[in-house]
Amino acid sequence: MTSLVLEAAPTPRRLPARLAGIGVAALLAALVAVPWFSGFATQRLLVEVLTLFSIALAWNLLAGYGGLVAIGHHVFVGIGAYALFYLSNTFGINPWLALPAAGLVTAAFALAFAWPMFRLHGAYFAVGTWVVAEMLRTLVLNAQWLGAGAGMPLLTIREFDRATRNHWAYWSALAIAVVALVGARAMLRGRLGLALRSLKDAPVAAAACGVPVQGAKLALWVAAATITGLAAGVSYMNTLQVSPDASFSLNWTAAAIFIVVLGGIGTLEGPILGVLAYFTLRELFANYGSWYLIGLGLLAMAVMVLAPAGLWGFFSRNGSSLDLFRIRRIMPAGSTTTKQRKTE
Repeated sequence: MTSLVLEAAPTPRRLPARLAGIGVAALLAALVAVPWFSGFATQRLLVEVLTLFSIALAWNLLAGYGGLVAIGHHVFVGIGAYALFYLSNTFGINPWLALPAAGLVTAAFALAFAWPMFRLHGAYFAVGTWVVAEMLRTLVLNAQWLGAGAGMPLLTIREFDRATRNHWAYWSALAIAVVALVGARAMLRGRLGLALRSLKDAPVAAAACGVPVQGAKLALWVAAATITGLAAGVSYMNTLQVSPDASFSLNWTAAAIFIVVLGGIGTLEGPILGVLAYFTLRELFANYGSWYLIGLGLLAMAVMVLAPAGLWGFFSRNGSSLDLFRIRRIMPAGSTTTKQRKTE
């Protein structure tokens, strides 16, 4: 027979607040000082790391917390990059001043896409986002005012010397990554976070309980798009040239998915571990060509089979036992959970 047993709810392990604050402050100070103690190659690599982390974090918010698996997430990469280049070149605006406007343009496109996309669910939503990305890629590919297939150079950045460009591109990427992470933490600790958790697991039940399902999804969708657009703008600012085949490439979404799956989907810690592992593997083994890509695929499959919670879940021994960003809600003292136990 089966009996019900009441057990005390587990308490997540957390770092002391003061120790965590000191560690974060020291890390930020070190990251801000990087341009003064590193070469241009290192700075450009770190811009790649930080921008791809932001894009992976945005995809993780959609899929890991909202249940919105967007295969065409790279559409926001292309929109953000082209918005920055077009606004800066056309109006002669400092590219760093045009960056917030590029984020707003990306958010506006996300709002426009929301109505048709949110009428789709599951695999249809995933494929639908990819179709939208391909449609925009084709439109940009044939738009002469956007440079067509050749793309666009960032003309307004020529007035800055190389050191200034590299320093500010790095600081911009760092600022976007930090703001995205802090904003995601604040969002998940608030009412929106509760709404997202409920609608991901049981959207019908959440709606029946009064959770604004469409409003929560829309807020998450626009936030993820804005983060991605801003990160993409800095990424292509770092390369000085944008083209439709590169910016609307599925490779952006594939890299984000790999990073999130490797690090741990549905966690804020996962994209951090995932992006560090991804770039470490790339720097060590990229020269092996196709074997490197095969190795990444095998690694992703191994992680999904052997450690479904990703590296974060593996290192913390339990996917939810260590709460580094303090987003878990602790049940009041004396709270219990119910488990079933079979008895003879």
